[in-house]
Amino acid sequence: MAASRPEPGRQLTELWTFFAVDPVAVPLARRLARVRGVTPNRLTALALALGLAAATCLATGRLRTGGALFVLRFFVDCLDGTVARLQGTCSTRGAFADLGADIIGVTAAYAALGWYLVDTGRLGPAWPLAVLGALGLYNWELGHRKRLAAEAGLGTGGAAHRWRRSGGLLGGWTGFCDRHGVSAVPWAVEVEIATLGLAPLLLPADALPAAIATALAFYVLADLLNARRIWRIAGHLDARTPSDVPALDPLLPEGATP
Repeated sequence: MAASRPEPGRQLTELWTFFAVDPVAVPLARRLARVRGVTPNRLTALALALGLAAATCLATGRLRTGGALFVLRFFVDCLDGTVARLQGTCSTRGAFADLGADIIGVTAAYAALGWYLVDTGRLGPAWPLAVLGALGLYNWELGHRKRLAAEAGLGTGGAAHRWRRSGGLLGGWTGFCDRHGVSAVPWAVEVEIATLGLAPLLLPADALPAAIATALAFYVLADLLNARRIWRIAGHLDARTPSDVPALDPLLPEGATP
């Protein structure tokens, strides 16, 4: 029996990006796009440098500086894609560099904060190791899910985020998010900003183990949800009949298009 086709996932803007970053980053990106010498790749390199600087500060106990640098890293990370679109210089290489810089910056910051908390006796080593493991699985699942979803024509493969209409504050909130293409619930970006940026910047060091535990709980949940989505998309791909798969001309080399 054929598996039911999952609903295509929507490309949504994160809550933190929509409310805290875009109001400043979008006008700034328009100005930067006209400045000679400003390129998306240079902004990506700056974001990577800020991420590594944030990790260095977190590892050495300069928590407020590290938190501020991590928040700034995300702000710069949001600029490169907008500048690329405005300059008409979007590229596959640029997208790869942006993704790599993001993964390196976030992973380094988690490792650095975990190192500091373990070194100061505030946290056992199993906790940061578990976070790094769950984060690595999350990044792999996310990439695999998007690849399978693209093959199946299902957008990003994420949740469709179409909420049932209801009254009250919840209905107003979900309706607003649907109209503006914004995620109605916090997700990875918000967890990373809260754990690696706002918590070190605003909270005492003794409160940071709770932030690490919360991040671990999120990644475990996200890994389970992504595994479920991958399973459904894979089932849909496995159930396709030959007529559902585009035919290739046998006279053309593999991967070529007529």
